[in-house]
Amino acid sequence: MASKFVGSAQVYLNKFLALQKPVVYNTKVAVEIAKQVYKKEGMAFPSGAQFAEAQQSLQNALKIKNLKNLTFSDAAKGGVIFAEIYTFFLLGEVIGRWNLIGYNVNSEEKSHH
Repeated sequence: MASKFVGSAQVYLNKFLALQKPVVYNTKVAVEIAKQVYKKEGMAFPSGAQFAEAQQSLQNALKIKNLKNLTFSDAAKGGVIFAEIYTFFLLGEVIGRWNLIGYNVNSEEKSHH
């Protein structure tokens, strides 16, 4: 019995070691591509001042007096963005459930037999 366990453990270990090299290689390639894109696009992390500016603009946008100046075009754009976000949420739910409608829940009667 122990020899079967050791044999199967060696098989899985060999498969894992065989997968290790391609995974490490592909990870290194992805990191190098990300570095090149980061440099080429001139990307940089936002500064503290940029964070503060974004926070201030968000606070100003959420004030009631600013909502009075909202045009129909702005409201329509916001509605479309909300619909897109909600659609991605629903797609994530379907993918997470692996089912289009509801969750696969076993009843207690089936689980006792």
